[in-house]
Amino acid sequence: MQVIFSCENTAYMRWQAEFLHYTYVQAGMDAELTALVAATDEAEIEFTCNRVRVANYKHSVPNAPILTLNKPGGIAEWAALDGPRDETVLIVDPDSVFVRAIVDPGPLAAGQAYSELHDYMSVDIPGNRTVIHRHCRQELRARVQPVGIYILINRACLAELAVRWLQKSIEIGADPVSREALRGTGWLSDMWGYAIAAAELGIHHHLTDFSQMTGSDSLHNPIVHYCFPLMENREDFWEPDTQKPVLWSKWTYAPWETPPDSAGTTVEGAFLLERLREFINARNAEST
Repeated sequence: MQVIFSCENTAYMRWQAEFLHYTYVQAGMDAELTALVAATDEAEIEFTCNRVRVANYKHSVPNAPILTLNKPGGIAEWAALDGPRDETVLIVDPDSVFVRAIVDPGPLAAGQAYSELHDYMSVDIPGNRTVIHRHCRQELRARVQPVGIYILINRACLAELAVRWLQKSIEIGADPVSREALRGTGWLSDMWGYAIAAAELGIHHHLTDFSQMTGSDSLHNPIVHYCFPLMENREDFWEPDTQKPVLWSKWTYAPWETPPDSAGTTVEGAFLLERLREFINARNAEST
């Protein structure tokens, strides 16, 4: 099994990649972890995990930078490289903390994959229906699944999918009607690009739980996805307009600083902060 994630050549992405690698090793994952690092104007940054330098795709849509296009673009480049066509590929996000290992399910049949269900990708949401109707062939719309990161898929299947994934994502991001339907931004264009491309290629996803997001107060699944800030009170859940106290957030975290005490936050939040503290202590010990 190969495990890949997309990131940029920035200091903000580097600490997440290094933290991901640390928890990956701690969880006992023995598959190769590879960062697909999109080029930037910054000096080239080194990563402790394996890395593949890829182009930056965020300006693929004129006058509308979309950072998330780096994911399908970088994955398309990587999947086209030499490698066993029948190997399993696990696609993760850099803001991930491994709780325990994910086992390779073995060779996946062509057209079969595993992924998580995302409520905000529901085909019943009016804005989502707009995107599907504008960018998915009519006879294949019933195949569209509300899926996205995290994904397990056969490499040969991914190599074909990723090319169409990137193309669809660019088309959706460049479509002003679809952008408006998706909250006025291109944030979800890559997810809909994936879901529609997979449907058109006849790829069926078996729904499984790879992760829990911050705020879930759960450690049932093998990955913590810290996409949202941690609240000081475990009874609170972060919302864009919340005024409640935030304990910790990836958006404001100063790289390599010791995190705050985890008392009072959710169980997955406490796990995240404890692992981050261990990681920072180990890193400081290596540098002395």
